[in-house]
Amino acid sequence: MSGEITMPSCSSCNRVISPSEEGVTKFSCPNCGEVLIIRCAKCRYFGNEYQCPKCGFTGP
Repeated sequence: MSGEITMPSCSSCNRVISPSEEGVTKFSCPNCGEVLIIRCAKCRYFGNEYQCPKCGFTGP
């Protein structure tokens, strides 16, 4: 075990998201359901697009 902690990042802007950050949402890809999509509050507010790395689904 390496002891490293991997922080999640926003699926839209790729910014690292801290555990205490508010307004973050996590959900499974609406198309394939196999990938966890994580979005920060800013990308949610502005409606920035995200893309599923598995199936290519793009959403707001």
